[in-house]
Amino acid sequence: MRIGDFAVEVVPRGKGIGVREVGSGHVLARPGQVYALRIRNHGPLRCVADVKIDGRIVTAGGLVIDAWSTEELERPISPDEDGRFTVVPEGDEPVFGPDGGRDNEDLGLIEVSFRRELPGGPERARPLPPTIGDIRTRGPLSAPSPTRPEPDQIPPGIFAAGSVSDRFGGRLEEFSRLLGRVQQETRTREPSLNDVERAAGTGLTGHSTQRFVATQLGPLETEATVIQVRLVISTEEAIRSAPFFTEEHPAPQRPAARP
Repeated sequence: MRIGDFAVEVVPRGKGIGVREVGSGHVLARPGQVYALRIRNHGPLRCVADVKIDGRIVTAGGLVIDAWSTEELERPISPDEDGRFTVVPEGDEPVFGPDGGRDNEDLGLIEVSFRRELPGGPERARPLPPTIGDIRTRGPLSAPSPTRPEPDQIPPGIFAAGSVSDRFGGRLEEFSRLLGRVQQETRTREPSLNDVERAAGTGLTGHSTQRFVATQLGPLETEATVIQVRLVISTEEAIRSAPFFTEEHPAPQRPAARP
């Protein structure tokens, strides 16, 4: 999903059928799917991304994204939690508490608020965290802790965005048209909420080696750009058949709670 200079994508990690974002803003997934958040800054200014998952902040003071760059966040920015984000169906009491997440209206909601660093401004800077890392381990499910202490370390690694050269001229355009036809022919139908089995949230499994280091940033713009998507449990057929969707859409609805 992209709005203006900013984009957020749920990307699968490890084993599993994967995930698929659809036009309603829902991200179709299966239980146990490990994932990361790919957060992109397509603009010319650095920014801070504040990430909430299931209504809880997971980025402490914020995640710094360089201009024209991408970061992938696979764990909370917290010194006492190193599990990886994992899809967990509603009703899991060890992860979501006694109600199994049924009373949480934000269950499954992934919200990222972006604020740009203002050019110039006062000399004073404030500490904020960026991130880097990539691992492939999994382990027993554990619940996110209710409190998020400030991290004592966080990483300078930023992935620069690349661009496609236009030296191929019309051949690139022709290939794009062909690819579009192939995608259209292989797509069976657009999934709907009828394909959603139940609500889902996020737990932590395995161990992440992703680490963070404090950095400094100048003053930020007041108004944030907010992107929202929502994880849900869906059928394998719907995940396979769904076309990729990355355009802007309204805030996705929460599926009704089930016993």
